[in-house]
Amino acid sequence: MPTLDGRARRLQPVTDAVDCHHHIWSPRTHAWLEGVADGGHHAGPFRPVLTYDIDEYISDASSFNVTKSVHVQAHHDGAPIEETKWLQRIADATGFPHGIVAYADLSSPDIGVQLGEQKSFPNVRGIRQMLDYHPVKEEWRQAPHDRFLTDDSWLTGLKLMRKYNMVFDLQLHVPQLQSSANVARCHPDQQFILNHAGFPAVLTDDAIRSWKEGMSALARHDNVTVKLSGFLQFHHTWSKALLHPLVDYVINTFSVNRCMFGSNFPVGKLHGSFSELLTAYLDICEDMGLSQEDADKLFRDNALRLYRL
Repeated sequence: MPTLDGRARRLQPVTDAVDCHHHIWSPRTHAWLEGVADGGHHAGPFRPVLTYDIDEYISDASSFNVTKSVHVQAHHDGAPIEETKWLQRIADATGFPHGIVAYADLSSPDIGVQLGEQKSFPNVRGIRQMLDYHPVKEEWRQAPHDRFLTDDSWLTGLKLMRKYNMVFDLQLHVPQLQSSANVARCHPDQQFILNHAGFPAVLTDDAIRSWKEGMSALARHDNVTVKLSGFLQFHHTWSKALLHPLVDYVINTFSVNRCMFGSNFPVGKLHGSFSELLTAYLDICEDMGLSQEDADKLFRDNALRLYRL
């Protein structure tokens, strides 16, 4: 397979790749989709991916040799445990997803009970509670406020996750990166996985400088790994040239041992095919001079290790 610009390829697509971040859904299980079908979400109108089931995902992912995947919670209509039950049934029937990152509000008084219930499902590997709260752009907010990272109740819930050997998928905006680095420093035994490379949504010099400062702060803590994913949510007209400096900075800052590529499908599907996106990532690795062993870590081995697949 040649590179996107037609050159002979040195790095080969990884055999048995792992997609560390995707969703499946429909309006029957995720009613919020109807509200963004024709706009109102920063990723664009969701109508083309309003229904995205596991069969369509498996078909898309097979174009890049994906044989294992991690599903990340996506605001299911029912109680958090209902999404997990639904996903586990699908996994039992089809083999996908191999890992489930479920939802829980770590500040809940009964968080210990919730974590215990979630952990009872064989494919559950962690929790994501979306903390992304932008101080200016209301349309980018997924959290009700920006106080979780300093809230005693929430931090108490976070400490309980070690009891259940769960990773925490950390999703937030650039202004929150420094605060999250402090949380990682104070909880060295908790594995954090930063979603979507910390959302470098704005590419002005000042914005990129702030993003790099926040990412550098997080990189000082060995218990933080980064998903190279989600770039297309904000950069709809994307190219390898646009992604390259972002991916290059993250890999060089965190190392190939603490990064992994994810599709973020079907959100990513709004602006490109699975093969186009993952091939662009592979081309960037080639342009960076990474080895085949490095690529294996980024596209497979790190996800296998961190999510215990």
